[in-house]
Amino acid sequence: MSNAKDKRIKKLRKKRIWPSVLGLFLILLLFSILIFLALGVACLDVVQRKINQSSHRSDGIAGLYEEYNENNAEQIHASVLTYMDLEKEIATVAVTGKDGAQIWSSDGTYPDAGKMAEFERGESTLDSGIQMLIEEDAEQIFSDEGNTLVINSDIIGKLDLVSLFAQGEILSDSGEISLLQLKVWFAVPGDEWNVFVLNHIHVYASDLLMLIVTLVLFAIMIGIFAIYYIISFISVIVSMRRTDKIIYTDVVTGGDNWLYFVKKGTSLLKKNRGNRRKYAMIHLRMHKYRSFCTCFGVQEGEELLEKFYYALKKKLNHKEAMAYHENAEFGLLLYYTDKEQLAVRIEELRETLNGVLPGMKMYFCFGVCQVEPGQKDVEQLYNNALIACEIMGEDTENKIAFFDEEMNKQKLWERKVEDEMDRALANKEFKVYLQPKISAVEERLAGAEALVRWIHPTDGFIPPNKFIPIFENNGFILKLDDYMIEEVARQQAQWITEGRRIVPISVNVSRAHFTREDLAEHICSIVDKYKVPHNVIELELTESAFFDDKEVLLSTVKKLRDYGFPVSMDDFGAGYSSLNSLKELQIDVLKIDADFFRGENVEERGMLIVSEVIDLAKKLNMKIVAEGIESREQVDFLIEQECDLIQGYFFAKPMAVEEFVEKYKE
Repeated sequence: MSNAKDKRIKKLRKKRIWPSVLGLFLILLLFSILIFLALGVACLDVVQRKINQSSHRSDGIAGLYEEYNENNAEQIHASVLTYMDLEKEIATVAVTGKDGAQIWSSDGTYPDAGKMAEFERGESTLDSGIQMLIEEDAEQIFSDEGNTLVINSDIIGKLDLVSLFAQGEILSDSGEISLLQLKVWFAVPGDEWNVFVLNHIHVYASDLLMLIVTLVLFAIMIGIFAIYYIISFISVIVSMRRTDKIIYTDVVTGGDNWLYFVKKGTSLLKKNRGNRRKYAMIHLRMHKYRSFCTCFGVQEGEELLEKFYYALKKKLNHKEAMAYHENAEFGLLLYYTDKEQLAVRIEELRETLNGVLPGMKMYFCFGVCQVEPGQKDVEQLYNNALIACEIMGEDTENKIAFFDEEMNKQKLWERKVEDEMDRALANKEFKVYLQPKISAVEERLAGAEALVRWIHPTDGFIPPNKFIPIFENNGFILKLDDYMIEEVARQQAQWITEGRRIVPISVNVSRAHFTREDLAEHICSIVDKYKVPHNVIELELTESAFFDDKEVLLSTVKKLRDYGFPVSMDDFGAGYSSLNSLKELQIDVLKIDADFFRGENVEERGMLIVSEVIDLAKKLNMKIVAEGIESREQVDFLIEQECDLIQGYFFAKPMAVEEFVEKYKE
């Protein structure tokens, strides 16, 4: 997959969830902090208010002792007890002398004697647990029991309420939840005595009712927001999965598509550390799929591919992968133990596919590329398997081809040829070689055939079978044909100028040329640039051209003959419709294929056929050229049969133009 395509896919799938999750976490954290801060501030406010109330009560009680003496002591104590009955928060009232002597207590309880002495002397020191409750210069006394604090009402404003709140206890008091319970001695110094008032300070849930209601509503809002956010997360996840499903679903089979195959295949090969499993990439192709669609319809063809897909899918496990590629082709990544076992499994897959439509014969080929350790490029591996299948061709049915380096070299050679063919044509690296045609009667030069040879600047001589098939496949043969016709015309013009005797030279014209209706005019335009008589340039076509557009072929041949170009049929007898083509094509020269003069039974059956062909051609007023002649006996036989021209190694091999001129100076 190309980098651009990969980036587009990633961009399409780019919906990250973590920013939303982080955002929700931060928002919930912020809301939680705000809630706790609000609750804390409200609680501290209530505590401050209750401490102030306790301070005022303590001052009120201390005021009763301003006129305290032995005469009114009982009356004042009775008033204090009455006041305590009204104010439930007051637990104990104690009076001491300046010397610390215990004078009176409502329940016999006094603050710690030693602490009271320190309080009197102004020497009260703070231990580590107390310093965080009030400012350092505040006067205080602690009793020995629990969290009871002895504090002067003058320093109420200096209390560290946060720490004080932390000293409280959450208890249940008379069925009502007390969020904070704190015992505080308030010390009120007098001229002759000190008054101590023990207050039980409680903070109840009811004191924070409005705040709690507000926070509950706020929490509900946060919950709704969180639920909305969570639903959004789920929607994003579902959307991402749906996007993945769309991206990785094949529109023909409904299964995994090629993108998914590449992704999963790459993952499987990366995880196969140490080459624990042997993997093989398979290119599977159905032959004649287009013919099936022509007979039964395109929709039936696609349904057949879908059946193929699911039939194959059942034969794979989760450690393997497959997908439809294109044009009735599938890619499979299978693991195997050895080559023989792999071949057996492929045969099983073939039988599975043939069982999809019982009673209908179908043909498949399998290209196999065995994955070497460290190979992870799925596309390259599949391309190698495809190369194996292509090189094998479609001549036989139900084949398996294993990729090897020679196949890769062949493809590299094709790539090299295609990369250099235009440059080679521009630099005239393609040279005209001439093979003489000898008159059978006089045994002297009577014509020649122009053959192309590639003289590469670094690779040297390249034979035609190494590049002509490539040119025929990629269409470059059209340019090469034009080049050869022009080179022959130019050479003929040069010989005419030099006063040499010229003979007809035949030039091959590819069957691909005969698809254009103006071919005759096109060839005339090339030859006429050199003012060469048309009758000295013979145009050869193979009988395979007869299987293309027959009407265009017949029309073009007629035009060429009308323009004065001799037309010959090359390789006569190599095909299956030679006699039929002779019936319809008006040609001037018939070239008998060299295969008639090779192989077994040449003396009997081969010569008999040649004799009859020569006789038929004479009756049709055609010249006969026998090619591939390599012995004197064959020459004598052709002379006896009144063959016109003989071409073959017996007289001469193809040679460069300079050598041809030197050999046939006359």
